[in-house]
Amino acid sequence: MDHQLGPPHGAEVVSAFDLLGHNENDLTAAFGFGLSRCPQLAVELLGRVSHALKIRVEGESSLALEVRGEVGRTDLEIRVGNALFIVEAKRGWLLPSQAQLEQYANRIEHHGRGALISLSQASHALARTSLPATVDGIRVVHLPWAEVLADIEAVKPDCRGRERVWLDELRAYLKEVVKVRNVAESWTYSVVLNDERPGGGATFKEIVTDQLAYFHPYGEGGWPTEPPNFMAFRWDGAVRRIHRVIDADVVPHLQDRYPYMTTKKNPLAARPHAVYSLGPQLPPFEPIPNGAPYRATRLWVLLDQLQTAPSLAEAISRTKALNGGPYTPAG
Repeated sequence: MDHQLGPPHGAEVVSAFDLLGHNENDLTAAFGFGLSRCPQLAVELLGRVSHALKIRVEGESSLALEVRGEVGRTDLEIRVGNALFIVEAKRGWLLPSQAQLEQYANRIEHHGRGALISLSQASHALARTSLPATVDGIRVVHLPWAEVLADIEAVKPDCRGRERVWLDELRAYLKEVVKVRNVAESWTYSVVLNDERPGGGATFKEIVTDQLAYFHPYGEGGWPTEPPNFMAFRWDGAVRRIHRVIDADVVPHLQDRYPYMTTKKNPLAARPHAVYSLGPQLPPFEPIPNGAPYRATRLWVLLDQLQTAPSLAEAISRTKALNGGPYTPAG
């Protein structure tokens, strides 16, 4: 399999691991290398797994990266005594599917004992609603990347020399790969707002204009699986508001964030949603006409083109010319 070395063209290299790239195989390889260079970090990881499984995992650990399947998928194996742990690492809030986990369960069963470890930005609450507790009799443990970053900080004082250097490199890489898209990127996600009240409280418009927030279904219907850096909101035939996304989370139920939004009032609330916190409104402060009948279509456009073009249609045309075609998000 051909593999292009390095991050996306024009991306800043903030860590030695950036030279690998930023897809999930690269993420898995970088994490495995970091664990191999910093054994104490592997101890912390296995400690979290032991606590979740309520079992004792003791002994020297060995790590191996395995490339399997026609698509060359990379997974990380951690062996401790007669136990085998297989790590499935994801970017963003994505979680491994049942089918993906089933590919690994048989290997653990043949080894004797162990577990499947899911790593992503998803919270424990979201993972509980989306991941099975077991797959073919093999336990599944989820760990958020935030806990790995916390473990890196925790073990850093006990590390010296090259171990500490690699911890710093891994920390910088993880914070770059698993966060919101690079701040320098100006891709903007444009959606339509209306005056419906999702749950009887504020309208969709008011949630944006008054609460500086926005939410959408997660993991279905073509919605983004990684948060955009900017959002442009349309109604009455024009782009009316542009905001930077300053924080993002995925909740298993909208009532977790909006207590009044019960399933009785909003049946669609009982599924995972991405929830964004928005910064102040960005210019221009005058409406930008659509210039075409986009209706409820969700669109990607470059921020600078949107801010300078006479219409959304013209901004999208210029964006396609600069990008060599429509934008396809990595997530």
